[in-house]
Amino acid sequence: MMASYAQAFKRVMTWSGQKADVYCIVLDQLACWQTMKGAGFSQSELYRLFKQQYCDEIWQQLRGDELLHQEVANLLFKASVNGFIDVLLSELQHHFNLAISGQMCDRTLEQINQQEPSSFLRWLRLSIAYFDLLQAKQPDSTNTKRPAYSATDWLH
Repeated sequence: MMASYAQAFKRVMTWSGQKADVYCIVLDQLACWQTMKGAGFSQSELYRLFKQQYCDEIWQQLRGDELLHQEVANLLFKASVNGFIDVLLSELQHHFNLAISGQMCDRTLEQINQQEPSSFLRWLRLSIAYFDLLQAKQPDSTNTKRPAYSATDWLH
């Protein structure tokens, strides 16, 4: 069974005051959410826009419907929404000796789907936690630094 966008969106998107973890993004704290709210969009309008347009497009670029493991899809979806999927995919492409594009190409998707889920999930969770920490330290920065480790450190 392939990953589901509806499940990923429900798992990854949360609201202020709700329980958050490594899988979650607090929707109403995103800068683009705040900007659009300031432009007069209501909470329900924003939610519909994010779910049916913005995040759906991100899911399509990620090729989420072709990922085999829902938890992997959830974490990659979070990385996509937060804007650092290109760095994660570049690290994976480097590790798998693929052409580095930072995009979800056929070969990258194939490699991700072939990974043993538990060790790959551990690497993804650590990578996401790292980027979450960087983002928390530099809230105004959109430039994400390259990880101080290689994918090979965590995949084995």
